[in-house]
Amino acid sequence: MTTDIRAAATAILVRDSDKGIETLLLRRHTQLKVGGGHWVFPGGTVDPEDTIGTETDEQAARAAAVRETQEEAGIELRAEDMLLLSHWTTPPTMGRRFATWFYLVEGNQADVVVDGEEMDDYSWGAPSYFLDLHRQGELALMPPTVVTLTELASCVTLIGAKQFYTSRAVPYFEPRISSHNDVICMLYGGDAGYDTTDPNADGPRNRCYLEDGVWRYDFSAS
Repeated sequence: MTTDIRAAATAILVRDSDKGIETLLLRRHTQLKVGGGHWVFPGGTVDPEDTIGTETDEQAARAAAVRETQEEAGIELRAEDMLLLSHWTTPPTMGRRFATWFYLVEGNQADVVVDGEEMDDYSWGAPSYFLDLHRQGELALMPPTVVTLTELASCVTLIGAKQFYTSRAVPYFEPRISSHNDVICMLYGGDAGYDTTDPNADGPRNRCYLEDGVWRYDFSAS
């Protein structure tokens, strides 16, 4: 039986601070079936209303990212201000699958108001700070969030982040799950073992490991 894949969209809000860039994460309510208790960027599925007045799936995704951010965090965005940085499709082995567009957009100092239903808390912080908490087991994150935070952690300013993402082709992640040294390994395109789903293959790395409930991103060009 084929599992339906739902279109979705996510907004990565980034702003400059005295200590470098900060990004916004929201905590999903623990009772939610998908990602309950995890900290995520604002976003959700593309609804029929998001397709009104749009001509492509990507335009509808932008509309969804704007709507979801307003509903979940009380923040108004403009679709034309968002920069497409990646696209993720949930692996076939997962029960619920999504094809999610990820967008970078400038944040501001506006108050965040979580909806209290899907999201019950929020935090602005440096990408490296969130990753440190995740490594310590204090912050639940999913692989796309870990990968994106790792990329953002190498950027000093919002302008630098925009330059980083515009300098590369938009990657389309279609993870393949394997095991490496008895650890779950999620392989992405460009990894030496991706085509054969062999994590032992020599060459470039583009993968995540699940170690004691914590995801670790491993990327190397050679």
